[in-house]
Amino acid sequence: MSLHGKQKEIYKYEAPWTVYAMNWSVRPDKRFRLALGSFVEEYNNKVQLVGLDEESSEFICRNTFDHPYPTTKLMWIPDTKGVYPDLLATSGDYLRVWRVGETETRLECLLNNNKNSDFCAPLTSFDWNEVDPYLLGTSSIDTTC
Repeated sequence: MSLHGKQKEIYKYEAPWTVYAMNWSVRPDKRFRLALGSFVEEYNNKVQLVGLDEESSEFICRNTFDHPYPTTKLMWIPDTKGVYPDLLATSGDYLRVWRVGETETRLECLLNNNKNSDFCAPLTSFDWNEVDPYLLGTSSIDTTC
């Protein structure tokens, strides 16, 4: 899409499954990028990274990766200057941080605070600290934060 051409006001993208969570990336070098989490009523779910192809003015899938259970929330690292690694956090059974590359996304770390039990209370939400991106806070269905 050129700066002088007419721009669309509404863009559309249809995921191959029900979308349960989504978040915009704020990195200046990755404009118009979304992460979408599936809602499939089984263990195997997906996260899809889509971006705007500015030539065709269409959103296209750039990457898809597996995620256990639906993502209750997902969030890109709040990096408005593009100085941190390209990270995406997801919550569900645990908090996971993913490193996003050009061709693949890999699990950077799985954060599990409950080492003494086989049971894990699902995380209902989380938030990424914008002042210090090394801090994330979570909330759980068992009422803990």
